[in-house]
Amino acid sequence: MYELRGATLQEAVQQALRYPALSTKKLAKLAAKFDFTARLRMGNVLFVGEGNLSFALTMSRKPRVPTSSILATVYDAEEDLTDIAYENARKLLKLGCSAKTGVDATRLSDTIGKRQFRTIIFQFPNVASRDPRYGQNPNHVLVTRFLKNAQNHLKSGGLVVISTVDSPFYEGTFKMKEAARKAGFAAPTIYTLDPKDDPGYTHQNTADEESAADGHTTFATFVFSR
Repeated sequence: MYELRGATLQEAVQQALRYPALSTKKLAKLAAKFDFTARLRMGNVLFVGEGNLSFALTMSRKPRVPTSSILATVYDAEEDLTDIAYENARKLLKLGCSAKTGVDATRLSDTIGKRQFRTIIFQFPNVASRDPRYGQNPNHVLVTRFLKNAQNHLKSGGLVVISTVDSPFYEGTFKMKEAARKAGFAAPTIYTLDPKDDPGYTHQNTADEESAADGHTTFATFVFSR
């Protein structure tokens, strides 16, 4: 057995050469973690589908993050926010961030106009349904529509970042590479993710207030560029 977590990319490649059964796709997931903090420090960040707003709040508390350039959004209307989400929204505003309710990640211009961002982040998208839409898993449809819409709100050189559970089932559910192609993005770069790195973060679904991360131990972050 061997462990790539925490290794540099060069070390990971060297290990892959010694263990040729490790696929390129799996290597990309295990070789490195996406540096959310470094990206936020560049400013102009949009969080969508935030649920209880805990990820946006955790990231906004990182050192040297320009909070005034952060917009954190949720799908729910203000009157439907949980107590935790409402409290986290209050804390975000106190830090200097902006927060907005009633934002559909697939129809951003309806609520944020023509605003553009350097980074758009969607943690654990989940429609809480497996009923096919247009012959596809509804989560694949959601991600595809989100990516197509995000195109209109990215600055030059901007990135879209999506995190999900890392498993064959979820790979088949989201079909990220296919979604990227349909939306006009390059195939995503895949990083490993450990939500425990940010102890203040507790994911919450929009539909049922549960967590898409519950019962899983392995996660991935997909980074899309044009």
